[in-house]
Amino acid sequence: MKTLGQNIAYYRKEKGLTQEKLAEICDVSPQAVSKWENELACPDIMLLKKLSRTFGISVDELLDDGEEPIARLAENQEKGKLLKICAEDGEDTVKLNLPVALIELLLKSDALHNAITVKGKQDILSAIDFNKAIELVSLGVMGKIIEVRSKDGSLVEVWIE
Repeated sequence: MKTLGQNIAYYRKEKGLTQEKLAEICDVSPQAVSKWENELACPDIMLLKKLSRTFGISVDELLDDGEEPIARLAENQEKGKLLKICAEDGEDTVKLNLPVALIELLLKSDALHNAITVKGKQDILSAIDFNKAIELVSLGVMGKIIEVRSKDGSLVEVWIE
């Protein structure tokens, strides 16, 4: 497992910087840089961006400990997510809880809008771009992603849970 101090030392040397030069760039003492690299202290959180820019890497790369990223867990859980749709027109309310995997399957066969047409609600539901919704799911977005209210008072809300 890599440490922040090891990463700072590695990227500093890769850029050909001395501890003194890095200290000057970060407006700290050379002793501070030495302490970072020897795991005796950590840089102030506000310096992480400056360090990553100096090294030409992202803050994620600077903090990378070499372990598997947590984001991959979210990708594996993506298929278990639900797209929740609530459509109201003043008289009726239609609520759908659709598994993302089902939506993806229906999108491939162009059968999605026919599959979710309920009692004249197709016009309301056609306002939803399901391809964009699935794209947001793949990015890990959660919560309300769409709210559409038409002139006649109809309302459509789409949530990712």
